[in-house]
Amino acid sequence: MNSLCTNTFSPVAFSLGLLLVMATAFPTPAPLGEDSKDDTVSNRSALTSSEQTEKLIQSILFEISEVKNKMCDNDESCKNSKEALTENNLNLPKLTKKDGCFHSGFNQETCLMRLTAGLQEFQVYLKYLQNTFEGNAKAMQTRTKILVKILNQKLKNPVEEATPDPTASAGLLEKMQSQKEWLKTRTAHLILRSFEDFLQFAQRAVRV
Repeated sequence: MNSLCTNTFSPVAFSLGLLLVMATAFPTPAPLGEDSKDDTVSNRSALTSSEQTEKLIQSILFEISEVKNKMCDNDESCKNSKEALTENNLNLPKLTKKDGCFHSGFNQETCLMRLTAGLQEFQVYLKYLQNTFEGNAKAMQTRTKILVKILNQKLKNPVEEATPDPTASAGLLEKMQSQKEWLKTRTAHLILRSFEDFLQFAQRAVRV
């Protein structure tokens, strides 16, 4: 995954890196005749490797950092500013105490379920970012979809992935895209900061 964290991304390098993640995350079926139970355990183990999952999360966090650099022209005070968070009318995914992700009252199973659902909810916001940061946003969106599958498989009882309401997503996307330019910048800041916080909770959850 080190190739994903260089300062220069080429289409070929990204594609190879993504294929490596997919190949590692989703092993090929064993030949017919092998014990299906052993195969299931093996696949589950590879799919839920904490080290592999952390690397994937780090690669998404790197893309967020890249977008922040582009937005702020490497100005640290801009990248870390909380001014963009003064208003939140976007209904971005949030974690609460009942989600079991905080240090006090941590529950891995409950936390992973909420993280999986929340990351799916972020998809429409990442699509919005593609208008300005196409390459980075597409990378984030693709890797987040992979991360959702991995986190779901870490659950003791994996659940069927829910698909966000397409009508609601389309309406939200249209609303964000119709904003004035200065609000679009604030919205992008808000999405990135919230998404970054969400991923950091995911990173802590998979370490347990």
